[in-house]
Amino acid sequence: MNTRKLTTALYLAMGGALLAFGPAAPGRAQEAVPADVKLEDIRAAAQKACDDGGAFTIAYSHSVSEAAIVKQVRHFADERAAELGCVTMLHDNTQANNLEQQINAVQGWVTLGVDAIVVTPIDEAALKPFQKQAQAAGIKWLTYLGTMEGSDGFVGFDHAQSGQIVGNAAVEWAKSSGIEHPKALITTLTGLMSLSPRWIEVERIFAENGIEVVATQDSADQATGMTVAETVLKQHPDLSIIIGLNDDAAVGAYRAVTIAGIDPDQFFIAGQDGSHEGLRAVKEGKAYKASAAILINELGANVVDQALNAITGNGPAFAFTPTVLASTADPELLDRLIANYEQ
Repeated sequence: MNTRKLTTALYLAMGGALLAFGPAAPGRAQEAVPADVKLEDIRAAAQKACDDGGAFTIAYSHSVSEAAIVKQVRHFADERAAELGCVTMLHDNTQANNLEQQINAVQGWVTLGVDAIVVTPIDEAALKPFQKQAQAAGIKWLTYLGTMEGSDGFVGFDHAQSGQIVGNAAVEWAKSSGIEHPKALITTLTGLMSLSPRWIEVERIFAENGIEVVATQDSADQATGMTVAETVLKQHPDLSIIIGLNDDAAVGAYRAVTIAGIDPDQFFIAGQDGSHEGLRAVKEGKAYKASAAILINELGANVVDQALNAITGNGPAFAFTPTVLASTADPELLDRLIANYEQ
């Protein structure tokens, strides 16, 4: 297994299941996907496919189907299919990035003759022959989070937008709280550079606004998030900001800050993804002040709708699902985001 796939597998195993899988090559999906696609345009085009009397079968393979957040995305995909009334959804049982399981599922779907396959590609090279088989048979091939050359669509979200959301939120907090000479820790995952906009955008925004980044450290899970935060707090007791690569790293840092007895009004922690645990930490109203939260209900619906748009050739098949700021400043939105995990 090469370094990139190993890093991805480790991250997925640590709990970043849905959101770890960025483009197969740094920036490639980000460049190919238009940033201004509106959800209403995706929905309207997909609805028209059903209004025209068609019936469609869409198959969806995620590399870690056992992850709780993936189960919720599936739930919302199934919900959207039922709402449309013309779509049958198929799901596989690929777990723990098992390439053999994913290949078996995709082979079966090609043989079955589904209308579209949406896949998080564990190994682009290994799946390429099946992409060619599917497309030769008239089956649309879309990628989910990962990317493959020549695909018919991309379902995912924008890592740069995520970094911008938490970076700007931290700047606003520092200014409104009167923090002089704010210092920050940012967690990264340098072995998977496709995620780099999540920290590069934060670094850029902090540099533009006078926030000193005193440490950057790889961390994508709660255990290392806590350890890294403890270490940096000892080195920089005046630290006031921690930005997590994801919510898992940020939750770990939150525990370190809580144990250290730091005044939560004088500290800003933010995560990215909008995990259930991260959102609940935000709702506590203490040091964990924000998460760049992906709208997983819309993400699940986009699995269905963008596949339909690829099938019919009408409407967007390449699109980012929006990411939003989850904070106590908008309690109604925060509650809706949390409720997405409780359906």
